[in-house]
Amino acid sequence: MNNNLNENGDLKLPALFLMGGALFSMHFGASSMVWPVNWGKESGSSVWVAFAGAFITALLLTLLAYVALSKGKGTYNEITRRVLGKKLGISYTIVTIVVLGPLYAIPRMSAAAWDSIVQAFGLNREARLPLIIFTVLFYLVTYWFLMSPGKTMDRISQILFPFLIIIVIIVVGKGMITPIAEPVAKSYPGSAFAYGFTNGYATAEILCSLIFGVVILNGLKQKGVSEARMSRNIIRVGVVGIAMLSITHLCHMLIGASTGGTIDLSYTALYTAVATKLIGHLGGILFSIALFFAALTTAIGMTSGCAEFFVDVTGGKIDYKKASIAVLIFSTLFGCMGLASILTILGPILDGIYPAAIVLVIYYSLMPDSQNKRKLNLCRYAMVTALVFGILDTVYTYGIKLNINLGFLNTFYESLPLASEKLAWFPWTVAAGIIGYIVFSKNKAAVEGNIEV
Repeated sequence: MNNNLNENGDLKLPALFLMGGALFSMHFGASSMVWPVNWGKESGSSVWVAFAGAFITALLLTLLAYVALSKGKGTYNEITRRVLGKKLGISYTIVTIVVLGPLYAIPRMSAAAWDSIVQAFGLNREARLPLIIFTVLFYLVTYWFLMSPGKTMDRISQILFPFLIIIVIIVVGKGMITPIAEPVAKSYPGSAFAYGFTNGYATAEILCSLIFGVVILNGLKQKGVSEARMSRNIIRVGVVGIAMLSITHLCHMLIGASTGGTIDLSYTALYTAVATKLIGHLGGILFSIALFFAALTTAIGMTSGCAEFFVDVTGGKIDYKKASIAVLIFSTLFGCMGLASILTILGPILDGIYPAAIVLVIYYSLMPDSQNKRKLNLCRYAMVTALVFGILDTVYTYGIKLNINLGFLNTFYESLPLASEKLAWFPWTVAAGIIGYIVFSKNKAAVEGNIEV
């Protein structure tokens, strides 16, 4: 008898907790430690409203992504192709995987870990050789964890998760018991809810979960879960992991809010300063260690998921080992840019692809009979519209960052409803989905043949 499963064929509580912990660890990367503290600091006394917004995009939709994979009965690549068709579907998933993988999200992990080490130990920030050496070593360790994909979840849960959670409890617990100061008014204009909602994009958690689903699937197969019980157990693991992540997000936002305007820093530097104030110099060192392991676990999960994607999309022509090595090589190259450069140069791309991913997740997780062709057409119209407005938002953001006057495009974008909140895509996406449902024609779908079921 399998010791990991109960009589119904589901994971027993100890195995469920460990896999949920591994899922939490993969999501709890550098961004999920550092970003919430920054959101809390900027939101101040409005922290609860901001958390409500961030909860939707960074947490609730992340859980729904696992539900979407379960109900959609397929990988990220497969469920996207059903909606967008072969060419557009593959193009979109490849772009998101490249952004989530070696272009932005994975190298952000090593860069953030190095940034925290520099802050905590007072190293020279301008020195390039130590950064390069650290980055290479970081991804060599990542590769060690990836040598056997079926055991990735076990290695994360047994080695990294216990150490990570102990450090987080120490830092968060001290901050909750003895806050640094009283919260002050929020430091940004506009709605705190919209601030939390749009900043929730920064963690890229929806895209992560769409990729991590493959890693969880391999872990469940390794533990003997049958195909018939797979969907139920994916959701159970997701609930446990996202519940843990929700608690840490809230606690970190409350700690950030409790800085009360006393620390004029952001992101990694802010968290390092907070940990130092709470526990002393040891706090900064503990934070660096915690951030290193948090970044490592996320890099492991992302790389494994990206490698599995390329195996899937190439029909096995690229094997798992070669795909992992390719992802890690490019992650190493981009990781050597440093955190500030990665966020500034590549960050806006994430805003461009995220709204379409939100549409995909909401559709598959909440829509009854999601394989229905007419409903798939609704999702197709909505997803394409969200992608168009996402690209428009990215171009506008780059124009502002590079101080380029885009003329009519700037005027048009700024005139859109909710543009100031970076939610211009939302009303048009809803309208497009309704139109897609109304105009659907079975004859047209049969002629075009671009929606796969």
